[in-house]
Amino acid sequence: MLNWVLPERCPCCGIITAAGGPFCMECWQKLEFLGPPWCRGCAAPFEFDRGADAYCAACIANPPRHDGIRAAVKYDDLSAQVALRLKYGGKIGLARVIAHQLLRHVPEEKDQLIITPVPLHWTRIWSRSFNQSGLIGKQLADLTGIAFVPDILVRHKRTPSLRGLDPKRRRKAVASAFAVHPKYKGTLKGRKIILIDDVLTTGATSDGCVAVLKRDGAKWVQIFCWARALRGGGGQADIATSFDA
Repeated sequence: MLNWVLPERCPCCGIITAAGGPFCMECWQKLEFLGPPWCRGCAAPFEFDRGADAYCAACIANPPRHDGIRAAVKYDDLSAQVALRLKYGGKIGLARVIAHQLLRHVPEEKDQLIITPVPLHWTRIWSRSFNQSGLIGKQLADLTGIAFVPDILVRHKRTPSLRGLDPKRRRKAVASAFAVHPKYKGTLKGRKIILIDDVLTTGATSDGCVAVLKRDGAKWVQIFCWARALRGGGGQADIATSFDA
């Protein structure tokens, strides 16, 4: 009865979907799912397999602080609709849809792993009532049994909207915006952390979080997100104008 009254709708286009999956067949076929072969440093996809130890040109020139990016799909107009409906449309059930698509990227060895989200400033939490990255992280933790610690990081500086800013200005805007919560100081040494974000564009926000976590002792930090923006042919994330990070 509930399925008849409230039928499941595709998170990309909104049409009613057949039983068996959240996406309609047309949108499912259009989504570009990401996976190997990819860069060992940032997991930007390669056109052909270069070997497990291969790095892209961007990572060779500027080695990333993180230990890899694991995105479910490439960022485009279609995948953006899912994140927008979650972030601004209040469709919080999409957090579980996204978490299911991230399951394939979770390491087999889960010892010492912690899941934590990119934090929002308290004023944004107050206006939105939830952190979309926190919702995704909680769902992924429930699906995997990995510990979810939502408040390791705090955003003590409210940054202006990053939309439309180039990478350099984005990095400057988020500089010194994050810190490890005082109650977790000294507890991260040797820990492995999955950092959850919804969409990765330039990577300025997540990079700031990774720097803080590693400075406090974390030995390994991977960024998990629903979608990542790519330059043509791969490489580091490009700018997308619909999101702040």
